[in-house]
Amino acid sequence: MYWGHFPPFGFFFFLLFIGMFITMIIIWKRSCKREDHSADHAVGILDRRLASGDITILTNITR
Repeated sequence: MYWGHFPPFGFFFFLLFIGMFITMIIIWKRSCKREDHSADHAVGILDRRLASGDITILTNITR
């Protein structure tokens, strides 16, 4: 019936659906960055403590 045409509200809902899809992708990307950042932060702290001599590699093995 409406080949090549949207009903008046159909186009609005189509844009709304596309906007929600893009928003979900942005939220997903931001949540992935937070998880990766926290893991890098912990490794960085351990690297600094190892370099300063606060801990050694064998510290946990001997206990």
